[in-house]
This record gives sequence, structure tokens and C-alpha cells, in this order.
Amino acid sequence: MKKLQGAHLRKPITPDLLMTPSDQGDVDLDVDFAADRGNWTGKLDFLLSCIGYCVGLGNVWRFPYRAYTNGGGAFLVPYFLMLAICGIPLFFLELSLGQFSSLGPLAVWKISPLFKGAGAAMLLIVGLVAIYYNMIIAYVLFYLFASLTSDLPWEHCGNWWNTELCLEHRGSKDGNGALPLNLTCTVSPSEEYWSRYVLHIQGSQGIGSPGEIRWNLCLCLLLAWVIVFLCILKGVKSSGKVVYFTATFPYLILLMLLVRGVTLPGAWKGIQFYLTPQFHHLLSSKAMTMLPLSPFWSFLFFFMLLTLGLDSQFAFLETIVTAVTDEFPYYLRPKKVVFSGLICVAMYLMGLILTTDGGMYWLVLLDDYSASFGLMVVVITTCLAVTRVYGIQRFCRDIHMMLGFKPGLYFRACWLFLSPATLLALLVYSIVKYQPSEYGSYRFPPWAELLGILMGLLSCLMIPAGMLVAVLREEGSFWERLQQASRPAMDWGPSLEENRTGMYVATLAGSQSPKPLMVHMRKYGGITSFENTAIEVDREIAEEEESMM
Repeated sequence: MKKLQGAHLRKPITPDLLMTPSDQGDVDLDVDFAADRGNWTGKLDFLLSCIGYCVGLGNVWRFPYRAYTNGGGAFLVPYFLMLAICGIPLFFLELSLGQFSSLGPLAVWKISPLFKGAGAAMLLIVGLVAIYYNMIIAYVLFYLFASLTSDLPWEHCGNWWNTELCLEHRGSKDGNGALPLNLTCTVSPSEEYWSRYVLHIQGSQGIGSPGEIRWNLCLCLLLAWVIVFLCILKGVKSSGKVVYFTATFPYLILLMLLVRGVTLPGAWKGIQFYLTPQFHHLLSSKAMTMLPLSPFWSFLFFFMLLTLGLDSQFAFLETIVTAVTDEFPYYLRPKKVVFSGLICVAMYLMGLILTTDGGMYWLVLLDDYSASFGLMVVVITTCLAVTRVYGIQRFCRDIHMMLGFKPGLYFRACWLFLSPATLLALLVYSIVKYQPSEYGSYRFPPWAELLGILMGLLSCLMIPAGMLVAVLREEGSFWERLQQASRPAMDWGPSLEENRTGMYVATLAGSQSPKPLMVHMRKYGGITSFENTAIEVDREIAEEEESMM
């Protein structure tokens, strides 16, 4: 016994806190390894996935409508301005955070645990958007199947769902080849097909009485979720291959439609009318029967929309699954397929309300509030946390370590001032110019408006709630707890050990700042390489803190 005690005293003990992955062998660690987590198989997978995520249904469905109703070509002025000031810089910021650490929106806040609530808020927003976004994909599937016929069902009047107001504009020309002058009280066949057959909205009296489930929509929604589940079955390794088709096929179809469209009579007049700037619209606060072989073009068009929507939906689901599995890796990562399936089933069940007669009212409510002012608050918080709390110099150093160059003045200026200031101004403007939701002539009742506002506020409230939890987990006075929770976790950095260079060499899990790590090292002794690393970390952080004051 004494010999054992002597040997124990002579040989310094290396606690689990300070052991590197190579030291611990097969022992389970509280460190997430990228090999278990899943990696992109190549740069092209990552690039196409980013393109597929950025270019979605909104680019074909919402953008043309917004441009047309907000001044045509004049709308492009604020669009490109916002793209330059907020869109590109913030996309680069969030992409750099995720790629540098190989972590999801929750675990990535090892960069500053005080702001982990922003990750939880983003997760809530993505979850709500994913529910109704897949319903839109279900609509696309519905039209895709409806196109498999010799005559498109929305091309003519005279069907059981049509009313006496239905008028086939293409076939109602007078002897001079002109359309009748009074079209204000008529409805096109495609519009009635959408509202009275697909949605069957006449079966609902409003958002409070959704009516019966539309089983054809219910089955389309089920198919949409099955497709999404099969494509994300193996994480980025499977979805990264699917995007080789889904991210490129839409551009081929769009090119074909463009060539065919510009060859139609009067095409140039339509382009001029669409793009002619109407700048007075900027002062306000605010879809194929004409083609020959219309069923063929309709099928291609809706198949293109399907591929566009699936790309974005892959990213939404991967975000949710990855975020939760990163938090509980040893419980969920080995069962990721089962967990992904459960997420899809749960979201399908939550989306069933959207398949009812009045489902469109709920979809509009989700669309208006799930990612509105709450999203702006989250993005502003993220921008300020990374640039002000973590430090713009540190963040630029991390990007330099990853990419080999530091972001230029344009990105740094946007991250520090322009992006948060612009988003804050838009947030205030949207509150001051608030307009209740509406769908056509239907006005949402006050309780529905309140529900939507609470939906947006819930994501905002997650940020202070996360701060409270982070502070309570620390020790000391309030100010000491706040400082401790603001500092990066010791295992913050690249996920793979071979990528940990510079100050990230041999940084370890389990400590919230370098200074407690020094205490552990000096207590147990005999770990001079780690001590030197910690001293270097202390020095670099102290110099950066002084330069920021």
C-alpha cells in the first residue's frame, strides 16, 4: 500500500479535464467529434447546399410579386441596398461561425454562452418556418400531380368548383382581338381552382373555424415530409448529394422558360411594364396556360418549384436535428435516423391544421409572424455578440485561420455598424407602421393577431431567458458571473484536433475561461505544454481586451 501511495505521489495525475483525445484513448469524452457528426464529402457539396438554401421558393414565388407591387424596377434599389448592407455580410458571418466550429445554432454559442438563448430563438423560428414551408411544397406536389393530364384543370371554366364569375380571359376576345374592358368583376379559372378546389376555402368561415381536413392536401403533405426525411437520412452526406440535382435543375428550367417567354408576342412590353420604375411605391410601407403544350410546361415548372423548395427544407431540418444532437451527442447521435424521423412526424402532425379548409389563414399567420420582428432581434443580437462581446479582432483572426485571409473593411464595417443599425431601424419602422394580417378581403380577428405577436415575442424572450440561465450557472458576484458567461468556452474552436492551431492548440472541454484552466494545471502539475498554451491564451486575450477599451 505504501509503495502504491509513493508511486501515486511521484507520478503527477492528469485529470480528465486536461486530457487530450489522444491521451484518453477509447474513453468517452464530452467533446463532439466531426467524424461522428458527419462532414461534407467535398467543397462542391457545401457550395451547392448553400446555393440551394439561399435560392428557394421565394425567389420564384414571392420576389416577382413583391417587385411588381412595390414599384417594379424601383424595388430593385432597396433590394440590392439591403443585400449589400445586411444580406451578404450577415450570411458570411453566420456561415463562418458554423464552419469554423462545426457546430449547430445551439452549441455554436460556446463562443459566448451568455447568448445561447439567441440559438434557441433561431431554432424556434426555423421550426415554425419549416412547418408551413413544407405545406407550400405540398401545394407544389398537388399541382405537379394535377399537371399529369392532357388538359390542365385550371385552364377552363365549367367545373363544379367554378362560379358564374369565372371567365376564361384567353378565350374572351372580341372581334378586334382585344379583351373586354370590364374585367373587374370576373375571376380567372386558375384563381378559382386554387381557392375553391385546392384550398376549398369556402368551407371555412375564418381562422377560428378551419373546417375539415382536405385529405388530398394531407397526403401531399405526408409525401413532402417523407421525401425530406429520405433526403436527410444520413445528414449532409445524403443531402449533400441530392443537391447536385436539386440545386442545378431549376436553373435549366428557368432558362428554358426564359427563352420561350421572350419569344412570345408582346414579351418586351411585359418586361418594360414589370421593370419600369414607379418610385412612388417606395413611399408606402409594403403563376402556365398561355404556352403551347401547357401540361408539359406546367409539370416542368412545378417540378422546378419542388426542387427549389426541397433544398431550403433540407437546411431547415438539418439545422434542427444538428442543433439538438450537438447538445446531446452520446444519446442522440447514434440514433440520429430515428430522431430525424420523430422530428418529421411531429412537424407533420403540427402542420395538419394547414391542410384544412381554412388552413391558408393559419399559413398566412405563420408567414407573417414566425420570422418577422423576432428574426431581426435574433440577428441583431448575434451580430453584436460576435463583434462586441467576442470581439471583431478575434473573429477576424478565426476567419484568417480558417480561410487564410482576414475579412476586409467592407465586412468589418457592416458587422460593427451598418448591419445592426439598419436592422434596428427596420425593426422600429415595422413596429411603427404595423399593419394587421389579411388574406384577400379577410381580416384576422384580434385574438389571432395577438397569437401572432406572441409567437414573435416568444423567440425574443428566449434571449434574456438564456442569459439568466448562463449567469446562474456561474459562481461569484453578478458582475463576475456575467464576465464568466460572456467568455468563450475552453473547447471553443475548430472541431477537428488537427485544425486547432495558434491559440486553439490543445484547448480542452470543461472550463469557461483560460484562468480556471491555469488553476487546474498548477494544482495537478507536470503539464508544461498546456501551461504554456494557457499563458499564451491569457496574454492574447488581455491584449485584445486592452485594445478594445
